[in-house]
Amino acid sequence: MRTLSSALLAVCMLLALCMPGAAEMLDLSKLGEIEEAQMIEETAWTYPIPYELLKTSDYLVLVNRDNLLPEDYVPVDLVDDLTCRKVSYDKIQMRETAADALAVMFDAAKEDGITLYAHSGYRSYRTQKTMYYNRLQSNNGKDDGVVQYPGASEHQTGLTIDIINKSGIGKRFTNAFAETKEGKWVAEHCWDYGFIIRYQEEKREITQIAPESWHLRYVGVQVAQYMRDRNLCLEEFTEEWKEAVAEYEAAGK
Repeated sequence: MRTLSSALLAVCMLLALCMPGAAEMLDLSKLGEIEEAQMIEETAWTYPIPYELLKTSDYLVLVNRDNLLPEDYVPVDLVDDLTCRKVSYDKIQMRETAADALAVMFDAAKEDGITLYAHSGYRSYRTQKTMYYNRLQSNNGKDDGVVQYPGASEHQTGLTIDIINKSGIGKRFTNAFAETKEGKWVAEHCWDYGFIIRYQEEKREITQIAPESWHLRYVGVQVAQYMRDRNLCLEEFTEEWKEAVAEYEAAGK
């Protein structure tokens, strides 16, 4: 379209210069419309995810060792407790939208004969700090990556949930969950409810985290499905969309 517009503009100008009276025959106001349309097309947003969503959604926050959450960060829309099935009666908090999506996903799983249990949701900076310190103490001061550094835990966002099946309750989390019927259902369907499997084996070099098939992160349905279809982890997606936004804004949106 851009090439066609440029060619049409060139032809019109050539006619105006070379043919006597051609300028009078042409509606020169149309040339301005062509130029304006061409400028709009050159700065049109073409990335598959809406520009406004990327600029305004705080569900897309990237949290890792290089992108730490502030010590005082607490989501303002945490629910008091989840309404879906849990491993115990202890309260589990998540941000409201993520909690609602999780409940819908658990119900859908149940309809397919799959029973899931929520294990761990929102975790404060202080709690994460204590867990990290205790891990260091039990591991001769070595950070082995099992417990995230304070501020680097996605649980602090309120958008993350650890889930398990009945046979895994009370046991240590392992990636064997991925091979269970529950884990396979989650891997196939979680994206359709706005969740991604945050840490996957093939993305380990990028995330620097061992695979965790039980660790789900809410980003919204459109983004989750896009990441699934293009096999992107959150680090890759973040780099991609920020580059798209930068180019768009530099072109004079």
